[in-house]
Amino acid sequence: MEEAREAASRAVKDATRAAEIISRIHLLFKKGAPQQELVDVNEVIREMLVLLRSETARYSISISTKLAGDLHRVMGDQVQLQQVLMNLVINSIDAMKEVDGTRELRITSQRAEKEHLLVSVSDIGVGLPRQQTDQIFDAFFTTKPHGTGMGLRISRSIVESHGGRLWARRQIPARRNFLFHLAHQSRSQ
Repeated sequence: MEEAREAASRAVKDATRAAEIISRIHLLFKKGAPQQELVDVNEVIREMLVLLRSETARYSISISTKLAGDLHRVMGDQVQLQQVLMNLVINSIDAMKEVDGTRELRITSQRAEKEHLLVSVSDIGVGLPRQQTDQIFDAFFTTKPHGTGMGLRISRSIVESHGGRLWARRQIPARRNFLFHLAHQSRSQ
């Protein structure tokens, strides 16, 4: 009975989070202002990993994190930043589903130059062809058979609306790396 209660509680919490995500993405496209609050990016990363734990387990994907302990909080919309991280992690999972051998998802956070923080989501997946590195952020461009081509476009828009930058980088062997910068809030740490 207790397990059923916990499962129901998680389902309600996830449904509420999904409704908030949809509402805030709707605001993004209406050019509404994101809800600004101090956000602990490491906590957002941890939450996404908990939410996606069953997906990574289903495909035998190992997860490694290296989260800097000295990160400042950023001023931003927590739900929108969760959406960005969720999209990047799901993209990595999708890229590794059919890969034989090691399936590793690596997430790091660190301080970067000019009072920014840097988040990196990388995988050992199908790789990223050189000619598609910039193209993957175009609306409706997809490398997935059933993709919409909007996930990375929306993610880039969200990061840019927070004064940051999202980009992809090819690495050898077959490692894709998605990175984004965000400015930290200097008044309240």
